[in-house]
Amino acid sequence: MEPADLAFGRHPQYGIVARNTRDLPAGQWMLDRLDFRRVPDHPHLYALADHYRDGRAHTAQAIATLRKAGFAVDADVEFEPIEHAAQAEQFVHYEPVAPDVAFAEHPQLGVVAAIDDGARLGGELLEQHGWQHHPGLDIYTLPNNIDRLQALDHVAAAALAAQRADLLVAVHPELAQAVTHHRTAQATALHAQHTPEQGSSISDSALARSPAVSALPGTPTTPAPAADSPARPVDPRRDVSRSR
Repeated sequence: MEPADLAFGRHPQYGIVARNTRDLPAGQWMLDRLDFRRVPDHPHLYALADHYRDGRAHTAQAIATLRKAGFAVDADVEFEPIEHAAQAEQFVHYEPVAPDVAFAEHPQLGVVAAIDDGARLGGELLEQHGWQHHPGLDIYTLPNNIDRLQALDHVAAAALAAQRADLLVAVHPELAQAVTHHRTAQATALHAQHTPEQGSSISDSALARSPAVSALPGTPTTPAPAADSPARPVDPRRDVSRSR
């Protein structure tokens, strides 16, 4: 059975998503016009631009539109259009799942966090990781003396702590991408600090003679190191003179 052209479901980090399973240009064109935006570094994954605003109904309408246009679409039951679900033998009703903790970036306030009304533990975790609650706005922000890179570290630490506490965490796709790039850069820099610039002559010699390395295309041929005491050619006249 061939896979569907498009598949819809929920992602723990990006919310409501669609996967362009067969990488169809027409599918990409349709998803873009149905308010699904490509997730950075995930070439086949698209996230609904505003899944908090009646995202389930919007997705169900998008699925109906795609099917009428001739696309084969798979979807979680909660996103099936009503007329399609009524034909099923069983229909399970799912309420939209709101994240316990959500992170996003505000144009004036910078990186902010919010918690679900019933997720009191989420607020405690945020405060433990340096976030400050603003009752008037009902959001959490970071101190003014923290720069953006430090803010990304706070997002990563708080999100990890929340996940370990079995809380559902949502991070805006652009902010999640920034955190990933920042953590990758940190790991690369740390690795470079602990990597010597030049290896020992012994390891270089071993690598030069390694058949695994020499088999790689473009590997320069390295002559084997000379022995400590090279043998000298024998002068045949010596043997002749001794025999006399």
